[in-house]
Amino acid sequence: MKLLFKNITTYSQDIYDEFLNFHSRKFSFKYHLVSLMISMLILFLIMLYIQNHYYELAVIFCACLTSFILYRYFSPIEEVSKDYHSDKITKQLSFTFSFYNKYFKVYTKKRYSVIPYRKLYKIFETDTFFYLYLDNRHSFIVDKSGFKKGTPIAFRDFIKKKCPFKYKLDKIDKEKNETKK
Repeated sequence: MKLLFKNITTYSQDIYDEFLNFHSRKFSFKYHLVSLMISMLILFLIMLYIQNHYYELAVIFCACLTSFILYRYFSPIEEVSKDYHSDKITKQLSFTFSFYNKYFKVYTKKRYSVIPYRKLYKIFETDTFFYLYLDNRHSFIVDKSGFKKGTPIAFRDFIKKKCPFKYKLDKIDKEKNETKK
């Protein structure tokens, strides 16, 4: 296979902070809406059981509601904290991305992964990064300044062709680009 693009991105706390701001902007509304809908459903069940004098079930569902709210609040905080203290951030690990026609490889010092483009969930582009999401919680950060082979513009055209319905230009960055012109 012929190597089309090569990128080396070093993960740091600043890069991760920028990613978290981006991720929060893109996915927090949906996350909070789902949490609200499930909470409202459980609350409705609690009221229904109280109205019909099933107090034991109402207490069980109160415990479920409390557990659910605590989980939805503390789980993301724990996950971010775990990432902040991971080796990739604290030791500023470098990731080498090698892009081929049908897949890309991600190398670290200890191992590598091969990922076909069809496995990508979404691709977002900002002024400084490409975010290659594997699902709605996990992604690779590709720094535009880290291209050793190819250019960010050529990579944008390439990834748009490979994943036409998954590629999105971040609207905030899009607005910045339009005001610069």
